[in-house]
Amino acid sequence: MPNTLGVRCVADELRVVRSADALADALADAERRALPVTVVGGGSNLVLPARLPGLVLLLRLRGMTFERLDATAWRVTAAAGETWHELVRASLGRGIRGLENLALIPGSVGAAPVQNIGAYGRELAQVLETVTVFDRRRGAFRSLATHECGLTYRDSRFRGDPGRFVIVGVTLRLGDAALATGYPDIRRELAGWPPRRVDATAVAEAVVRVRRRKLPDPRRIGNVGSFFKNPVVTPAKLASIRERVDVDAFPAQDRPGHFKISAARLIDAAGWKGVRRGPMQVWPRQPLVLVNRGGATGADALALADAIRDDLHHKYGVELELEPARP
Repeated sequence: MPNTLGVRCVADELRVVRSADALADALADAERRALPVTVVGGGSNLVLPARLPGLVLLLRLRGMTFERLDATAWRVTAAAGETWHELVRASLGRGIRGLENLALIPGSVGAAPVQNIGAYGRELAQVLETVTVFDRRRGAFRSLATHECGLTYRDSRFRGDPGRFVIVGVTLRLGDAALATGYPDIRRELAGWPPRRVDATAVAEAVVRVRRRKLPDPRRIGNVGSFFKNPVVTPAKLASIRERVDVDAFPAQDRPGHFKISAARLIDAAGWKGVRRGPMQVWPRQPLVLVNRGGATGADALALADAIRDDLHHKYGVELELEPARP
């Protein structure tokens, strides 16, 4: 089974899906045979077990369209099997801004709404118009508007109701949002640029430089990117944590009165950066990332993650949530 963590996983039955009709047929077949179904895109946000029972569908639906709406705005549609970074590149190549902060995020387009991908000051929810899905409960294709997708910080309706929806494509509105350059790492990368030259492409290049400097390339070192979500805490909990750790905090947009704090800072302060447990290691440059140094299983990755979570709960009273899915 393809996956960027680089763990071995065997599927009982695997089928490559290249069209909407083929998807509907495969799901109907699984329903008739009472088989569990696992849908996989790029395998970049999965911690797989050694064996996946039932039917595994590899989504390989392709296609992108670009429709100009006015002088600045575009409607961009992409199929679920397209690579996310290629969609970013294709949009920037047409002079369309809006996805530049999300450059170099691994994985497929279809996975993007599942965790409401975000980075460096922008989230998918800010540019998403609709998600086209196959609703297994209704047995039909549907279009869900953004407000129907339940998008919050690294979460969505698709994670909350697993198995019901299979994403087949997304539609985005791009081009009319201001550039987002306020994130500290990006601001530092662009500090020497003349303001008139800072465009969407410049921001994307800055994002790529930061990501390559901090994060391991999954083609060389197995990983799923961030393994943990940033915790959201009350003011009282924040004050308690700050008695032990100097940590930045930002208002949580989807939880008024709460603050989002850096999981990476807490993991680092607890002494986990660079720690190795068997074939898994906490990445020395970014402690949110756990890497496979060779021969690890999904269980090995989860064991290291659980050890970190238990330690941070003991030291700071914080519950870390995992970001990758576990079929």
